[in-house]
Amino acid sequence: MKLFKYIETSNPTIAAVDVGTSKICTLIGKIRSNGIEILGIGLSASSGIKKGKVVDVEKASHSIKESVLNSLSVAKEEPNFLYTGIAGDYVTSRNAENEILLGKVSREVYEKDIEKVIEGTRTQITSDGQAVIHVIPQEFSLDDQRGIAQPRKLVGTRLKVNAHVVTAEENHLHNLVECFQSVGYEVYRTVFQPYASALAVLTTGEQEAGTVLIDIGGGTTDIAVFYNDSIYYSNILPVGGELITSDLAIGLRTSRDEAERIKLQYGSVYSKYVPDDEMIEVKDISMKSLRSVKRKFACEIIEARVKEMILMIRREIRASGMSSVLRGGIVITGGSSLLGGLNEFATTLLNMPVRIGFPESKNYLGQVQVISSPIFSTSCGLLQMALTEGQERKSDHRFNEGSSGKIHGMVNKLKDFFMMG
Repeated sequence: MKLFKYIETSNPTIAAVDVGTSKICTLIGKIRSNGIEILGIGLSASSGIKKGKVVDVEKASHSIKESVLNSLSVAKEEPNFLYTGIAGDYVTSRNAENEILLGKVSREVYEKDIEKVIEGTRTQITSDGQAVIHVIPQEFSLDDQRGIAQPRKLVGTRLKVNAHVVTAEENHLHNLVECFQSVGYEVYRTVFQPYASALAVLTTGEQEAGTVLIDIGGGTTDIAVFYNDSIYYSNILPVGGELITSDLAIGLRTSRDEAERIKLQYGSVYSKYVPDDEMIEVKDISMKSLRSVKRKFACEIIEARVKEMILMIRREIRASGMSSVLRGGIVITGGSSLLGGLNEFATTLLNMPVRIGFPESKNYLGQVQVISSPIFSTSCGLLQMALTEGQERKSDHRFNEGSSGKIHGMVNKLKDFFMMG
């Protein structure tokens, strides 16, 4: 199978592949003038991935290929670019700052200055074995003026940037990319998963006001704190929906697949609201016979694990030091966010307003109803990222043409200075 080719077109087709521990979601989207048209959707069970890390290249490659082929069978169109998300304990982040001198006498800030000050931040963070995934500016300062979102054309002598830097261990990043390459797919961009999910489910008002994005996947729970349209804190917790399934399998003495079915069909995090006499049928470990179990008992198992996860999230929010500015509350997304009662349960434990985040349907065309689920938040966010980058490339082109090539800027790249994964 040939590699996807990077072809600059006015309406590129994008493959967005969310590689999770329990499933792999692929969306094929075409960039249109009025949004992203969903051409194909592919879902496959994940294998060879554990807590965001590749543990078996062959199995993971097979799962990725199956998901991509499922989407291509409907889309009938090969993508020009492939985006994928990354998460796991090999991904870390921190805040950093850098300052450059513009001159002894005040002068205008050019794009090359912005590029230089951001690049300096990335360089000081880089260490052996680490790849920089994102440098996301939080704010710029010009002399004594802070809180600048866009310093271009302003005048001063010293330019400073505060940024959120996301890095990944190169070995694990290589392993993920290798899974794609071994089945003929070339990764164009790797994106921090909570960053992608936020693009799909957070409103601009929430990103501005201060909001915590929590993406509960199969193997990890991703946390990112947004404020002033940027990320100020992020972390990946090695817990997710697979732990809940595992607890159920042990407690109900059944298989992993049957436990997953029980979780999805009967699961709730509020066991006290489940009638004492409500019974459910569960297949035994051999999957050959059924026995009756109190649904309340299954929900008690779920509640205990979810409570532990929410308390871990509460500690992370406190560790961020951003609790006082979170006027937008908390948005939970990802496949496990669909557990019954999670919204109210988290609101009580976190003492903040909580809502479940769904991809914003107005951004998409075509199979909108199918992707309007937290399961597709990361994939939808990857498509949004591709749309934004495409618009930036067009702006770069127009800007460079207009300036007769004298200024080679990074127009509209202030929000995210990517490095290739």
